[in-house]
Amino acid sequence: MADPHHESHRTVILDVDGTLVDSVYLHVHAWVRAFHEVGLTVASHRIHAAIGMGGDRIVSHLAGEAAEASVGDEVRRRHDDLFDSVLGDVRPTAGCRPLVQALADRDCELVVASSANAQTTDRLLDAAGISTLVSAVTTADDVSASKPHPAPVQQALDQAEGRALMMLGDAPWDGRAAREAGVAFVGLRTGGFSGEALRRVGASHVFDDPAELLEHLDEVVERRAVVPG
Repeated sequence: MADPHHESHRTVILDVDGTLVDSVYLHVHAWVRAFHEVGLTVASHRIHAAIGMGGDRIVSHLAGEAAEASVGDEVRRRHDDLFDSVLGDVRPTAGCRPLVQALADRDCELVVASSANAQTTDRLLDAAGISTLVSAVTTADDVSASKPHPAPVQQALDQAEGRALMMLGDAPWDGRAAREAGVAFVGLRTGGFSGEALRRVGASHVFDDPAELLEHLDEVVERRAVVPG
């Protein structure tokens, strides 16, 4: 039997924002302020539930099509400026670097599927301390549709050499995108979503953070994180 730690060309797709860096509540605050600055009030809990969805979708999702048509670009610009101003406060989630290093040590190819733009994604990867460990990065700048559409996941896979082992994410939108792309989803509660919410979109495993996943990594990898039927 092949050693699962040394089987080559298995691809792990990584979400970064909220999964490998602790950024979700910074996003929530930035969106709250951005909406407020254009005269719209959107409750924090509704914004939190939408985090992980691409910025091209979030305004219409939260405030409706009329708001998207009239102020969508302005809200996104303000959010991006506000989030950029606090990017220096972003820290890795617990166990982020050791987990990603452990996956690399198991000969997993690591590719990123992010809903953020390329510049922000690069800074988040630097904050996570894993830039040198990933082989390819897909961002919102590379695809025509963002999560929960499967395009970012599929694009990430297209850049990889191997078959998909699993996708790591923190939001139901990650899980939906993975499911649509036919990739097993492993959820982390680092984004503030419940285990039930992550399992509802198909998570085969749910862990508190990368550190807990690392403790169970042999089990997850050896079972190939099979997509639930």
